Amino acid sequence: MIFTYDHNGQTVTLTLDQQPDGSYHAVIGDRTYTVQAQPLNEGGWLLALGRQRFVVYSAVEGNTRFLSLEGQDYTLTVPDTRAARRQRSAGGGDLTAQMPGQVVDVLVNEGDTVERGQTLVILEAMKMEIRVAAPAAGRVKRLLARKGEVVERGQLLVEIE
Repeated sequence: MIFTYDHNGQTVTLTLDQQPDGSYHAVIGDRTYTVQAQPLNEGGWLLALGRQRFVVYSAVEGNTRFLSLEGQDYTLTVPDTRAARRQRSAGGGDLTAQMPGQVVDVLVNEGDTVERGQTLVILEAMKMEIRVAAPAAGRVKRLLARKGEVVERGQLLVEIE
């Protein structure tokens, strides 16, 4: 799963891959962690990073995520999709999820050449199938969506150059 948030004026990308033992391989920026996550009765999570243990609570309101980690509060926002659309129409080729959903299929690989209008990713949201198409011809620079993962509105799915 890949999540993109804005925090204190910076864009932060979090990649989580569940491992066979139930732990998560987490990448935040250029740092990599192995995390064990255990739900707590009062709604929080106990996170274990090696020998360190942290309790985290979260809440969601619209595009804002509120986290409380060991008494320190963080506010994260999902990037504005309208700004991403303006960037694409100005010549950028990045594709973002227009609504939260699950990736049903990824139809391209990094390095593939794509045509304008070609379906690159299929999402399912609210029992509807959403085809995410290339806005212009180009080459897939980075593929950030993986089959089966859940994506949030505004999350970057594919970079095209």
